[in-house]
Amino acid sequence: MDFKFPENLEEINNHINSVWRNLPSLTITSDQNLLDETINITQEFAKNKKRFIVFGTGGSNLGARALINISPEKLDNKIYFHDNIDPIFFEKSLSNIDFTSTGFIIISKSGKTPETLSQLGAIVQLASNNNSLLTFYSNCLIITQFKASPLFNIAKNNNCLLLEHKEDIGGRYSIFSNVGMVPAIIAGLDAKEIHRGARRVIENDHKDNLFKLGQLFKFQKKISLTSSVIMTYSDALQYFGKWYLQLWAESIGKDKKGITAIHSIGTTDQHSQLQLYLDGPKDKFFTFITTNHSNKGFIINKDIMNEEKVDYLVNKKMGDLMQAEQQATLDTFGQNNIKFREIYIPIIDTYSIGSLMALSIIETVAACVYFEVNPFNQPAVEQGKRLTKQYLR
Repeated sequence: MDFKFPENLEEINNHINSVWRNLPSLTITSDQNLLDETINITQEFAKNKKRFIVFGTGGSNLGARALINISPEKLDNKIYFHDNIDPIFFEKSLSNIDFTSTGFIIISKSGKTPETLSQLGAIVQLASNNNSLLTFYSNCLIITQFKASPLFNIAKNNNCLLLEHKEDIGGRYSIFSNVGMVPAIIAGLDAKEIHRGARRVIENDHKDNLFKLGQLFKFQKKISLTSSVIMTYSDALQYFGKWYLQLWAESIGKDKKGITAIHSIGTTDQHSQLQLYLDGPKDKFFTFITTNHSNKGFIINKDIMNEEKVDYLVNKKMGDLMQAEQQATLDTFGQNNIKFREIYIPIIDTYSIGSLMALSIIETVAACVYFEVNPFNQPAVEQGKRLTKQYLR
């Protein structure tokens, strides 16, 4: 996609508005026929399978994990994600696999991703050693572009179930396509609610918010802004944070420009990073993503708290402490005049995670336009890919 970068902030916002409203990774949420087809194919694929393994890295993995992580109770040891090629971990985790009852989902837009191909090659060898190669291929669902590539050719030559990775949707932007929806459907999430939540954000007018974002980023050199920290106060958003880091970093970090994204987890990182944030250099902008924790979770035993004179925890639930720490952090930042915003999500569910991820895509594209970089390529990583192949030859 070609970009022009007008200087006037109002013109920039108008340009951004036209870009994200026509972005294939977002407009796909309005294609109900495609989603229905994906649901039917996925549910048929999942029949008679007890376990699923997803092979893919980066955008082929993180988005789906972010979705499924909001409802960990739905996993029940059902879906396993492999996004790395640590040889010891990979071998140990797959050494006792039951090929008959396991479904394999293999995702690579280009069909050439070395890590994913090596995972596929390793599992093919393992299946061959166990006389289960035909079973393995019959239990494979492969998502890639419909054009010649090693992964596409393997899928066609072995009659694997094959779904198309749309060419105009980049990997890190593919969350609302079959890349994110197939694992989510298998996990029992409502894919239509995810899309509905995304559409709520897509159909809104973000002009005022994007204008404020533009003012912040357009003048970031004057205010010495180097980092954008998102601090999520829910373990359900742990993988959303990982997904967001890739979305932001690969999109904006170009031509010696960009702001570094950092993900912190509340309350855990209050004990590891908060000191720096409060008393270190004032070069960061903070986004707190919060939710309602009050009166949730286990009751804290009052007898032991009374005995030890920990009066503030008497008659409290664990969520009450989480809520208090969340609010205390926000108030502390405000009292110290540190730049931040809060995104409050009353209930973290399929609808709200769809909204949050759509908003993240819109803001990332907007930030790239403000920085005058192309959001949809990642030219710098190609050098490492070339060297990797060179070292293996």
